[in-house]
Amino acid sequence: MSGLESNSIACSMLIEVKGCQDPKLTKLGKQYAVDTTKEPRIIFKDAIGNAREMKFKRNCTVTITHEKILYNRDDVEIKPASLAQNG
Repeated sequence: MSGLESNSIACSMLIEVKGCQDPKLTKLGKQYAVDTTKEPRIIFKDAIGNAREMKFKRNCTVTITHEKILYNRDDVEIKPASLAQNG
């Protein structure tokens, strides 16, 4: 896993982070280690208020600041979020 993320997306509000290790504080923000076996889920609102979900293709790291999420574009796909709760 690399600590150097190559892309960012504006984040106006973090909604949910689950299936990630406890964050490590860095100069940029909170860095989460993502393990795909733990069914990771990061849901946030983008700059215009649409709920978005990060889908992970492999184990990686993601850094979350107050204004944006930094990630490697080869590791992550961002899609509209499904906020419906199961059960």
